[in-house]
Amino acid sequence: MRTDILDFHEFYQAPLGRMAHEFISTRLTELWGVGAGLSIAGFGYANPYLKLFTNAHARFALAPGGQGVIRWPREGANAASLVGEHEWPLPDACLDRVLIIHGLEEAPQPQRLMREVWRVLKDDGRVIIVVSHRRGLWSVIDTTPFAAGRPYLKRRLEGLLRDAVFRPTVWNSALFFPPLRSGVLLRAARAWERAGSRLWPGLGGVLMLEAEKDMLAPVGLVRQEGARAVRPALAAPQPLQPRSRS
Repeated sequence: MRTDILDFHEFYQAPLGRMAHEFISTRLTELWGVGAGLSIAGFGYANPYLKLFTNAHARFALAPGGQGVIRWPREGANAASLVGEHEWPLPDACLDRVLIIHGLEEAPQPQRLMREVWRVLKDDGRVIIVVSHRRGLWSVIDTTPFAAGRPYLKRRLEGLLRDAVFRPTVWNSALFFPPLRSGVLLRAARAWERAGSRLWPGLGGVLMLEAEKDMLAPVGLVRQEGARAVRPALAAPQPLQPRSRS
């Protein structure tokens, strides 16, 4: 079962979520900058991070059906859509970049998901996967959405990418401070992050891997036989309503 969209939204509105967003965003912009001229899709709950790529040619927020979706962005035409876990309503080789965050840990069939990513990426396309790290505190302290689903080790994530015909290119990590809502701790989070990246890089709360399509490997059929190609269809969800609290 997928984490509810409201849980993601509320987490990133809170101080702890805003701090996590800051540190992950720094790593993303180091790799993709502002996305100049690129077509970029985010899968899972990528909405807060897609805003980084201000110069992108196009941006899409794709949410798995069991999670739910909210309108994105708030202004202008909606670019958020519910999609099947591994049947996205996009043509082959149409995207330059795909960002997966809060999308892989709860995927029922991770390899099929990654083969769908392979299908929609152009020949020189790249994907960044951000996943909860099994050796980090964020996967074991149940205060954030990063504790949901299956955390990953570096070796397991690399194997998944290679099986899905991707070649890993860049490894990184983030979230070295404990996922606690203490104001004192949050004020010291930047110092924790600087120290952690230098002193214990293998203990970050999330793993971040960029990979490119491996065009030299043999590739089988990605879609099931007889699957019907469809045109992209963006959802028009209702405005987010406050959740009642008991």
